[in-house]
Amino acid sequence: MYQEKEQESTLGASWRTLVLPFAIMALGTVLAFLSPAIGGIVVLIGFIWVVLRSLPLALAVYVIASPFRFGLAFHHHQIALSDLMAIIMAVRLIFMSGRPGVRGLWQKFMGTPFWRPVALLLVLSILSMGVALSHSTTMVKILEYIEFFVVIVAVARQAGLTEAAWKPVLGALFAISSFLAVIGFYQFLFEVGPKANVVDHHHVRAEALFGQPNAFGGFEAMVFPLIVTLLAYGPSWARKWWAWVVTALVALSVIDSFSRGAWVASMAAVFFMGVVAWVSQGREAINRRFVIPAVILPIIGFVLIDLIGKTNLSHHALLGVISKRTTGGIISSTFTAVSNPKHHFDTAQRLLIWKEALRAIKHHPILGVGLGGFHRFVQLNPIPKLLHAPPMAHNLYLEWGADLGVLGIFTALWLEWSWIRHAAGALMSKARSLSRFEFALGLGAFGTMVSFIVHDWVDFMIDHGVVVPLLLAMAIVWALVNRGAGRSES
Repeated sequence: MYQEKEQESTLGASWRTLVLPFAIMALGTVLAFLSPAIGGIVVLIGFIWVVLRSLPLALAVYVIASPFRFGLAFHHHQIALSDLMAIIMAVRLIFMSGRPGVRGLWQKFMGTPFWRPVALLLVLSILSMGVALSHSTTMVKILEYIEFFVVIVAVARQAGLTEAAWKPVLGALFAISSFLAVIGFYQFLFEVGPKANVVDHHHVRAEALFGQPNAFGGFEAMVFPLIVTLLAYGPSWARKWWAWVVTALVALSVIDSFSRGAWVASMAAVFFMGVVAWVSQGREAINRRFVIPAVILPIIGFVLIDLIGKTNLSHHALLGVISKRTTGGIISSTFTAVSNPKHHFDTAQRLLIWKEALRAIKHHPILGVGLGGFHRFVQLNPIPKLLHAPPMAHNLYLEWGADLGVLGIFTALWLEWSWIRHAAGALMSKARSLSRFEFALGLGAFGTMVSFIVHDWVDFMIDHGVVVPLLLAMAIVWALVNRGAGRSES
C-alpha cells in the first residue's frame, strides 16, 4: 500500500504551483520552432517539474505530446520527445514510496493481470535480436514496447479508478483527439493531402498528424468508446455539452479518415459494449443516452460527409479526376472487397503484403526476422506487383508472426484474450458495486480494446500516439480487476 504522502503527490497538485512549469513547457514549445534541441531541453525541464508534483498531470502532458514526432533521429529512427517523457516518468515511478526491492518494482511495472503474455512478448522480442535483419531497428522497437506496454500502463495505473486523477488524463486525451479531428476535417474539406488519398471526387482522406489515414482513424476509433461511455453512463460532469462536442468530432474523424478498418472496429466496439452493458446492468442500460452518441451521431456523420463529398470546396480540378470513390461506394466496397478482392486495389495490395508475411513466417518460424524487421524483409525480397515496400504487415498477427516467429501470433491472441476476459469479467462481476464513473471508464476501456483487436486484422496500430488509448485502457482494466481485492488502488 502506498503511503498517504505519496498518494497526494500522485493524485494531484495545486494548479497555482504548476503555472510556472507549464509556462516553461510553453516557452520550450515556442523555442522549438527556432532550435529543436534547445526547445526540447526547456520542455523537459518543465516536464520534470510537473512529474515531481503530479504523475497524472505528467501523463496528461505525455498524451498530448505523443502524436507529435518532434525529437531526435537515431539510426534512421525518430526518438520523440514523448519517449524521453516516458523515461522521466519511469524514473519517478521507481523512486515512489511503496514496497521496496525487486518484488515492489515488479508489482509497479508488471503487476498487470496481462503480465504473462506481455512478458512473453518482451522475451520473444529480445530473443529476436539474435536473428534480426536490422539490430538497431529491433533494439529501438524493444525499447518502444517497454515504453508502451510496461511504463505507460504502469504510470496510468497509479491513478487507480479515482476521478480526480483521471480527469486531467482523459481531458488531455479528448482535447488532443478533438484537435486532431479539426485538423482532419479541414484536410478533408479542402483537399489538404496527397493525391493518393483523394476520395469523394473533391476531397482527401483525413490523416491529421499521423501521416496515414488508417492510423488517424484507428486512434480516433479507440478514443470513441471512452467518450461514448462517459457520456452515456458517467457522472454529471462527463455529460455536459463539451462531451457531446468531443463525441461528434471523434465520430466525424473516424468517418472522414475513410479507414474501413476503423469503421468496422467502431461498430464492433459499440455492439460488444452494448452486450456487456446489457448483461451487467440489465436491458435498461441500452437507452437513448447510449444509443444517441454511439449509433445516431455516427449515422448523422456519415450523411454529412456524403453530402459534403458532392461539393468542391477546394476548386482543384486536377485532384478530382484521380478517384471517383464516394462515401457510399466505400461503404459498399467494405463488403464487396471481401467477396471479390482482386477488383479492389487496396485489398489486392493487402493480400500481397499478407502473402509476403506468410513467406517470412515460413522461412523464419522460430524467432522471426526481428521485431520491426518485416519492412526490411520486404525490401530484401521485393514483390513485383506490390506498389512499394510496406512499413508493416497491415495485420498485427502476421506482423508479430513475421517479426517473432509462430509464437508471435500465439502471443497476440493470448494478449487480446487476456484483455477481453479480464475486462468483461470484472465489469460483469463487479457492476453493481461500481460507481458511475468506474463503470463508464471500465466499459469504455473494454470498447477500446475491442476496437484495437478488430482493426488490427487489417492494420497495425502499435505506434506513437496511435496506441495511447489502448495503453490507458489496459491501465483501467488493471485497476478494475484489482478493485476490492485488497490491493493498492493509489
